[in-house]
Amino acid sequence: MKVTVESLSEKLYEKRDCRNMLEILIDGKSSFAVFDGEPEDATLARDFNDCFSIPRLMQIAFSAGKNGEDFEVEEIEVDEL
Repeated sequence: MKVTVESLSEKLYEKRDCRNMLEILIDGKSSFAVFDGEPEDATLARDFNDCFSIPRLMQIAFSAGKNGEDFEVEEIEVDEL
């Protein structure tokens, strides 16, 4: 299993008025994404609704380990969305 953690480069972070993002891809497929938005929208129901998928992601990782899969984590910063 390859997990890629994407966040914004410093250049793009500044360009987006200091609003960041975090996206997790599992084997190239987006599985989790949260973005800074307007403060009034920063709720679990809106900007952070993927937090509800954390237990599912934990189960995927647990199952992969149980099945003897390799576990690789890569962290990258992106310059464009």
